[in-house]
Amino acid sequence: MPNNCLICNTETDEIFDEHFKVHYDICPHCDFVYKQKQHHLPFDEEGKQYERHNNSFESLGYVDMFKRLIKNHIQPLDVKGIALEFGSGPGPVLKELLKQEKDLDVYDFDPYFNNNVVYLEHLYNLITATEVVEHFHDPLKEFEHLASLLIKGGYLVIMTKFRNMPDEEFLNWWYRRDITHVSFYNNTTFKYLANKFGLKIEFSNNENIVIFTK
Repeated sequence: MPNNCLICNTETDEIFDEHFKVHYDICPHCDFVYKQKQHHLPFDEEGKQYERHNNSFESLGYVDMFKRLIKNHIQPLDVKGIALEFGSGPGPVLKELLKQEKDLDVYDFDPYFNNNVVYLEHLYNLITATEVVEHFHDPLKEFEHLASLLIKGGYLVIMTKFRNMPDEEFLNWWYRRDITHVSFYNNTTFKYLANKFGLKIEFSNNENIVIFTK
């Protein structure tokens, strides 16, 4: 039975991964791809998967990834004020780098490692969500939430791998095989989300970075 897209409510097409026995819904309108809910991990089991990641200052590759993000994509924005690192993980590495290199007042939130809702008391000049949105079980709700936390003129910087390949290639895509990845986007999806929530796409490299402004 067809499902409706969680982003734009269009009736979706279904593809099936014979090897891993997983179903996905693909939207013909906004290009959003979603792993069907019966294949999602329970909250506690998903948290255990994240605990296995070496996302700390001890991982030089992980730190370098964020330094490049700051240099190439955040520094040019010339943001001042308050920032939020959303889905910050156990580190939180990006939060500390933003404090050091951009002299920002940075809050962080993570439902598994820092479930501190004090971040809700502020609006932000900058919000980062790096390798986070692919984990969203309810992406429309989450994007609406992030948009509501931006001040006018603020920036939302997202890092996630774009799903730019045909359906057959998608089934062979390494990024899809992380069992905690359930939501996949491309520029078409992000344009739809921008229009829905009063945002503008300031920049996209059509690969893994999109920057919204409000």
